[in-house]
Amino acid sequence: MKKIKILLLAVALLGGPAVFAQQTWNVGAGFVLNHFNGTDCSPFLAKHSLKGFYAGVSHEFYFSALAGLTFEPGVRFVYQSGRNDADAKPKYIKMHYLSFPLDVKYTFNITEGATAAFFTGPVLNVGLIGNLYDKGVFVTVRDPADATHQLTRVNLQWGFGVAVTVAEAVQLRVGYALGVSRLVPEQELHNNTFSVGAGLLF
Repeated sequence: MKKIKILLLAVALLGGPAVFAQQTWNVGAGFVLNHFNGTDCSPFLAKHSLKGFYAGVSHEFYFSALAGLTFEPGVRFVYQSGRNDADAKPKYIKMHYLSFPLDVKYTFNITEGATAAFFTGPVLNVGLIGNLYDKGVFVTVRDPADATHQLTRVNLQWGFGVAVTVAEAVQLRVGYALGVSRLVPEQELHNNTFSVGAGLLF
């Protein structure tokens, strides 16, 4: 909870002084690849990634005093799945959550009609369905009272990436988010997420 309060304070400090010269919405979707690591991560999960997709929207705020620098908060629905160990139940590992990237972004021209950008910032993930993790495998919750190894409802990542915008209307994005907080209380299990997608600006 303390980490989340510090994060929200940082966002307020970034967004507060901004005088918005213009604002841009970005509606997009893409592919995601999730990889697990950590000292408590099972060998199976360490070798197998979850694949899925994201869909969401972001809103870009322009700082009039700093050309090219923007603040871009967003929200995404993210779904990931993968085949579980042959002897484990359920048959497939599934994760779905709302992701809130809070990026600081710097944009510059590369050619006439095209721009490139670098972005970085914290990513707050809020789980929608409580997957469980026990003895190196995910298990499905059938008894709502049984939440001994429930994945944390909120986890934090740090993201960074690049974006290319063409004709001021289509933006291609590639990003990577490093797991900062634990997925399971008192266990060193983190998730790193690679994403690639496209969006429409308006």
